Formats: sequence, C-alpha cells, structure tokens
Amino acid sequence: MTTIDTPSTPRRRIPDGYSEVDPRTARRVPLWHELGPHNPLFPADPPMNVRIWANLEQDGFLVEQVISLGSHTGTHISVPAHAFPDGRRLSDLDESWTLMPLAVVDVRDRVPAAPPGDHPGEPRGSLIEVVDLTDWEERHGTVPEGGCLLLLTGRAERFRPGAGYEDPVPGLSGAAVAWLFDRRRVLAVGSDSFGPDATPDATFAATRTALARGGITVENVGPGLARMRPYGDWVAINAPRPAWSGCPAGITGYTLA
Repeated sequence: MTTIDTPSTPRRRIPDGYSEVDPRTARRVPLWHELGPHNPLFPADPPMNVRIWANLEQDGFLVEQVISLGSHTGTHISVPAHAFPDGRRLSDLDESWTLMPLAVVDVRDRVPAAPPGDHPGEPRGSLIEVVDLTDWEERHGTVPEGGCLLLLTGRAERFRPGAGYEDPVPGLSGAAVAWLFDRRRVLAVGSDSFGPDATPDATFAATRTALARGGITVENVGPGLARMRPYGDWVAINAPRPAWSGCPAGITGYTLA
C-alpha cells in the first residue's frame, strides 16, 4: 500500500523576491481556459454536455444543467485521491493552496519541432530533471517554499477541438517532483499541458509522485502563463470543494502592474 504524505503548512512569510508583487494591487492575468464542450479531453474522460434548465424569458432567471462533465476536464486541479484510495479529496484541502508564490519554468525549447512520426528518431518529449531545476534556480532564485511550479510548454496555444493528448510535450521526472516536494517544500506542480508528465511517460511519474506526497497537480493552464515572470509572481487557485478527486478551477496570476 502506498503511504500518502500530508505536507506541513509552510511558514506564513513572504519568500525572498516575492514582496514586490502585492496581489491586492497587482496586474491580474487569467490563467485558465474557458470551460466548454470544445475542451480537448484526456482518454476515457466523459464529454461535456450542458443544457439550459431555466431561462430568463420563461422563468425570470437563468440556470444551466450539467448533464455530463468529467471532474478532470479543462483547466483543473487533481488531488491525491485521483491516484490513491487513501488520498485526500478536494473537501480535505486547507487554504494553503488558494494563494501561492509562483515559479514558471519555460521549457518551450524542449518541445520537438515536428509532429510525432515525422522523424522517428526524434524524442516525443523530454524529462525535466533536478539538474534542470537547479540550473533554473541559478538564473532566477530558489523555488519558493509553499509554492507552485508550472511548466510553460506552449501547448496552451493548441488547446482547441481536435487537439490530441499525444502532442509531444516535456514534463517533470518523478525524481524532479520528489526533489521539489522534499527539498523545496512546494505544494503544487503543473503545466499548460494535460499534466506535469512528459508525453512518453506512460507511468505518469510526475503526477503520481506529487499526489503521493499530498500535493496537487495543476493541469491545462491557459495561455496567460506566458505573461508571467519566471520568479516573483503569485498564483491563486480556487475550485469547488466536493469530496472529489479533482475539479475544474479558476486560476489567476498576479504580476507587476
């Protein structure tokens, strides 16, 4: 049986380099995709289907009925129960997740230039290892404690009907995620792709490692991520709190005005 860790709540202090941005007065950047039937789906996820239940003309108010919606559709978060039967559900999360210092690692230069199959010898994605993260830290600063690290792959620009899960994108290795949680004490990892995992990683090591440590993953982040700085900005994540394994979420970035 896999033991699910519960990360301790980080000290309530502003990390070095993050005091310049005050979320109350900062420029706000939407970091989500609009939720709708057009959202690309991960294999085995149900399609989204919504109809009007009550309308203004007849009823005096508007109410939509969600007939079908996967809990991991569109921009969303996943919690430990997504992968482990004894993992925490959304209803178990505290408020540490709702505002976090943000680290953005730009890996767009690691995306293969050609579609998969055009050049059989070309990798379909690449793993971001600990050495890549320490190199990033040398350029920008230490990944903040209690933070959220997101990969900028550029895939958000291709988030449209027909976009496939098989698009080659880089992702974090399981060892890199373990290092982030164990050594940097982050609370969340994610990407502007279907998840923090590289396309060819059928084991989903990044996701499973994050969830095994009691963290969350942030998935299908919107194209606004390209407007955020690598270091010094903040991210707010809000979602309903049913006893689910994940849920579509609203995500807002805060950066210099």
